[in-house]
Amino acid sequence: MKISKTLLSKLGVLPLCFVFAVSCSDNDDAMTPIGETCSDGIMNGDETGVDCGGSICEPCMNGTPAGRRSELYVTSNATGNITKYSITGDSTVTFSTPSAAAEGIYYDADNDLLVQASRSNLQLEAYADISTYMADASIVTAYTGNADLASPRELAVNGSTYVVSDNGSNKFFVYSKNGDSFSLTNTVQLNFPVWGITFKGNDLYAVVDTTNDLAVFYDFINTATDGMMSPSKRVSIEGIVRTHGITYDGTDDVLVMTDIGDAANATDDGGFHIIDNFSDKFETLSDGEMITLAMQTRVAGPSTGLGNPIDVAYDSKENAVYISEVGNGTVLGFTAIGSGGDLTPSFKMDLAGASSLYFSSDETDGKFGNGTATANLRTVLYTTNNANGDINIYNASGMLTKTVTSASTATEGIFYSGANDELIQASRSNLMLEAYNNFSNAANASTISADITSSAALMSPREIAVKGNRVVVSDNGMHKFFVYSYNGSSFTLESTVTPGFNVWGITFMGDNLLAVVDGSSDLAVFNNFLDNAVDGTIAPDKRITVGGIVRTHGIDYSEAADVLVMTDIGDAGNATNDGGFHVIQNFSSKLSMTATSGTLAQSDQTRVAGPSTMLGNPIDIAYDHKTQTVYIAEVGNGKVLAFGNALNATGDVTPTVSNDLAAASSLFLYNN
Repeated sequence: MKISKTLLSKLGVLPLCFVFAVSCSDNDDAMTPIGETCSDGIMNGDETGVDCGGSICEPCMNGTPAGRRSELYVTSNATGNITKYSITGDSTVTFSTPSAAAEGIYYDADNDLLVQASRSNLQLEAYADISTYMADASIVTAYTGNADLASPRELAVNGSTYVVSDNGSNKFFVYSKNGDSFSLTNTVQLNFPVWGITFKGNDLYAVVDTTNDLAVFYDFINTATDGMMSPSKRVSIEGIVRTHGITYDGTDDVLVMTDIGDAANATDDGGFHIIDNFSDKFETLSDGEMITLAMQTRVAGPSTGLGNPIDVAYDSKENAVYISEVGNGTVLGFTAIGSGGDLTPSFKMDLAGASSLYFSSDETDGKFGNGTATANLRTVLYTTNNANGDINIYNASGMLTKTVTSASTATEGIFYSGANDELIQASRSNLMLEAYNNFSNAANASTISADITSSAALMSPREIAVKGNRVVVSDNGMHKFFVYSYNGSSFTLESTVTPGFNVWGITFMGDNLLAVVDGSSDLAVFNNFLDNAVDGTIAPDKRITVGGIVRTHGIDYSEAADVLVMTDIGDAGNATNDGGFHVIQNFSSKLSMTATSGTLAQSDQTRVAGPSTMLGNPIDIAYDHKTQTVYIAEVGNGKVLAFGNALNATGDVTPTVSNDLAAASSLFLYNN
């Protein structure tokens, strides 16, 4: 039943009822009895409580007005219907739409406008005057966008900017809402599969479908452009198997993500993760790092009813999480979450094909929070050397800013944690891992002692790779990987793994470990390495040859840009002028298309080499995806080098930066 705006103006108290979406009088011509009000503290009409209930007053809760508007809008991939749940009013209204399936929804309370992304009609659809519907009804579109979409999954809105994530094309369709129309302003191509998206200020956060990763596009509203865009940063979320849904609330600075688990199990292996104080935790991470379980709260287990939680919403007023559970066909709510675990939902409604949802209330609408400030972004290069163990630090321009003398006289393998302000290095002189706390406070030219060390189990450490609280050391004295866990106060050797080849450089690509095969031009891949790294022998899941390389040492992978860089030392007997480096764009797809024992062709890469490069024995490498700069630790010529415009550079290129550093060994680029 639809009530006209004229009648609403006559029944001035009626909107209180409509706000909570309860069924009022079935008589459209009924007028308010003289003297009957919902605000005088008297039961002077057909109220069921004082100023609540009955035909014209808002719903009651324990005999008093429920008071708060709290509405949950949910789409369906089974019917295309939109279901509106009034949480405090304990009522439900279902809207039949012209769509047969939909995903992505937003309610604009100021304009009483409901917008969904239609999967059947492949367009945005806007529905006006939603609050005027008191009972189930068929509604018609007030206006639509063009049929631009292929497989819409989520809708994120900030002001007049409407963004649709489309996993049929792995694109963002960016619309501008102008009056009663949607205009397509940008079509953004992504280098990863998309699903859920949400705004935090002007920043757009996106889950990376089929993974446990989270990507961010800083200042997306002002920087979105047609064509390919790489995220500003991409990190992984420990504990998630495969993520779909995401939401952010600026009032509490809370980010929530869903975990669908195994896609083949849609009934009981799902969950969701809550990250409190999200800004502080996320902004300190460098590209490719991990938000550990210790930084989150996880809800999962048989009591939750979570199998395939496809979307999520958050109510900061009640600290409540709402889930559209498509696997079990339900809409679930969780309160009193505390430390998480196997919780029973406090709210549960059956809804076939439950897909996207949006929570709306006066307290939560428009609470996007703030985007990441430019002042909080840093690019810092940390380097080791085998001559004296000093740690040299360079800024984004390649300028030396600080030199600190460590507890070692020779080191190789380095990592800096912005979250903990801690530097970890592998000591070749002391044959152990060393951690230095409060590292940013170490003064230039100071000498510092290691705060925490591992046992001296190593023989010839060459590189380290860090994922969460796990540190992997490649040791080419024993040709083994040493896997440590680190809790902030001690290192524990978990396993010693023999890969069956000579080791040197290593880097993580998601949960997979990429390792160069020393003495060759080969690259080995260990899928889900940390889950499979047990004492003994481990074989790579894939080993390929990288065409054009003579002998490789250094390796680095950018999660954000999907770019792999590797060094070529050439002839080990020539340490001065036969080295180079290779850049492989769209690496994940090229790796997937290269069979085991196959060769990644040189035509699929770019190579920089020649006398002008000053590359003789480039022992380690790092890539800055923001500036497309490659950094090299050149041990043969005793240099730290930088090459700008690295994605387009080929051949005999002169470095854009050259710093002397005797016996330069490993380097790590911190880039948040």
